[in-house]
Amino acid sequence: MADFKAEDHRLTNPAEPRPRDYTGWEDQHRESPTSYGEQGQQLIPDSRSTSGVVSFLSSAEREGRWQLPRRFRALAVMGNVELDLRAAEIGYGLSVIEAVAVFGNIEITISPDITVVCDGDSLLGTFVLKYDGRANPAAASRDRVVRVTGTAYASAVTIHVKGPDEKLLDRIGRTLGFGEP
Repeated sequence: MADFKAEDHRLTNPAEPRPRDYTGWEDQHRESPTSYGEQGQQLIPDSRSTSGVVSFLSSAEREGRWQLPRRFRALAVMGNVELDLRAAEIGYGLSVIEAVAVFGNIEITISPDITVVCDGDSLLGTFVLKYDGRANPAAASRDRVVRVTGTAYASAVTIHVKGPDEKLLDRIGRTLGFGEP
């Protein structure tokens, strides 16, 4: 307590001049530039930091409306991570998802209108990209690209490209030959 000085911990007036070597919180945490879409509106902020989800002996799930950052990490250690990007806001340009699974499972579901690039490795496991249903890689737009990288160590990382979930009766009808093929 001998080193404690009251003047070191006082509130400062923003109007006061700062010392030359002062770096305050505002100076260290400035917002980075943002991405802009075709219409010039802000879509997804570019950030230097990476956000993500971790599952350790548990399960983590993201679905519905949420914003996919430019860099996203998913880590599953003896657990399960499920990411549903069909309703997520994905900005124009490249978004990177780093998926690392150790004795676990990571499932990523992406809508067919987004281009998917898969660069994953596996060791005693699987790292696979599947186009389900009537999803076609040629129909994807090149404006938005999701690149999935990472590693599966004795586990599975699966990327499903598929549209919205069909109703049960529609699937049964299509299987029996009623409705659209």
